[in-house]
Amino acid sequence: MKRALVLLAAALLPACGRKLPPVAPLLVLPARVDPIRISQEGSDIVLRFPYPTLTNAGATLTNLTKVTVMREIAGAREGQRVPPPPADAAARGRDEKSFKARAEKIAELAPADLDAETSGPDIVYRDALVPLYTEKRIGRVMLRYAVTVTRDRKRVSELSGIVSIIPRVPPDRPVGVVATVEENRVCLDWLPPAAMLNGATPAVVAGYAIYRRDASEDEYDDKPLGVAIGTTTYVDESARADRSYVYTVRAAPVADVPLILGPAADQVAVSTKDVFPPSAPEGLLALVESGGTRLVWNPSLAPDLAFYRVYRLDGEVRTQIADRLKDPIYFDAGASGRAYGVTAVDKSGNESPMGTAK
Repeated sequence: MKRALVLLAAALLPACGRKLPPVAPLLVLPARVDPIRISQEGSDIVLRFPYPTLTNAGATLTNLTKVTVMREIAGAREGQRVPPPPADAAARGRDEKSFKARAEKIAELAPADLDAETSGPDIVYRDALVPLYTEKRIGRVMLRYAVTVTRDRKRVSELSGIVSIIPRVPPDRPVGVVATVEENRVCLDWLPPAAMLNGATPAVVAGYAIYRRDASEDEYDDKPLGVAIGTTTYVDESARADRSYVYTVRAAPVADVPLILGPAADQVAVSTKDVFPPSAPEGLLALVESGGTRLVWNPSLAPDLAFYRVYRLDGEVRTQIADRLKDPIYFDAGASGRAYGVTAVDKSGNESPMGTAK
């Protein structure tokens, strides 16, 4: 047994002190850009993507050198739609390889350029379509875009997701936008554009995208507030009272996503200050009792009701006898044979028409 152990130890001795093959350290690259959003706004393709701030290890990105925007121009048939992205990893890999072989670098944005192109947390890059308009290729090509990020000199991130769009000639701007403020909503009306952006008539419009921002904000959200199909009206029922909003409208030639939008209509500013009184209280009864008159009425259904006021009426003269009543009941002690009226007051101080006893 001892001899076997000695032999085993001897066999293991040559391994002592043996160095393992070196393991390459993790290469710290910028994180892959995700997501990229694409749209057509007038004669520009607009890319929006997050400002690069992290490495592929999740640490803070330093020594940012540039962001590279690449574009591939592919042929498209009349009426063709953008194909869905590849479903599996192998297909995505082949698609990326094909894209890298065919795409050209159309922009290398240094940090100073990125600062100029940044809006909130996103970089907004615009690719002008004027050359394609001039060559009359709009509607006959599909544009594909992707982005990489470089730190130091040569440490380049993975390719971002590839986004695609088939640009179209969009309609010109809608005109005559009018906003009407009603209680708990804003109604918008406008006239359709007279022509397409290239001057062709009549304008072909599949729908309209409606945008809203607070008056204190500088820009609209990327996503429209709503879409109007087959109509030139829109009702914003999400508008809140006592706010200041700004609206605009854009026309789209097709209902496809990503959106293809013409230029924005003139903006219209709206104040939703509550100037709408509640409805008059209904069902007022004056019940003569011992010692006075008891008034009862139906509760107001106004969602912003604050309180009720009660009046004695003498012809055209009305005298307030009670204020800030929370419940729809009041006892007028020592009085009988009088005429009465009741109003409802909302939280903005708007007083309703008077409800009277019948």
